[in-house]
Amino acid sequence: MWLPSEDPEHTIRGNLKRSHIPEMGYMKILEGANESLLLIKDEKIIAAWNLNAKSLEETHENKAMNLINISPESRIEVYQLDDNMFSTIFDLNEECKLPLPTGIDFLLEKKAKDVNRDDVLSKYKIRDPSEDDIDNLLNGYKPKIGGR
Repeated sequence: MWLPSEDPEHTIRGNLKRSHIPEMGYMKILEGANESLLLIKDEKIIAAWNLNAKSLEETHENKAMNLINISPESRIEVYQLDDNMFSTIFDLNEECKLPLPTGIDFLLEKKAKDVNRDDVLSKYKIRDPSEDDIDNLLNGYKPKIGGR
């Protein structure tokens, strides 16, 4: 994928928020051996590209979208572009265009639901737990519901 080389507007670790999403631009997501690039316009992903750095396998469009993963260790670079530069990049990367634009919600940080101690204890049928039991249980439970 051809892109201009310039400094990112934002560099983020893991937790992507809606305020980080460019109105018109692209995002580079570095996660493990994968590098993903997404062209974004009006909060929609319109093109996607992925490179596996180990195998040097390059994927485009929907296949690239399926390889996107954002973890707390991910590095996300956000670039804002003007109309002319965005149009140029979009035209030069024809092979990456998605058949239909995709929403960005799956990329955003998920808020953890409030965890009620009594609910968790009753769910796992724990009667008289120690503080360590509670901590271990909650630490295992929060990632399952999208928390940290």
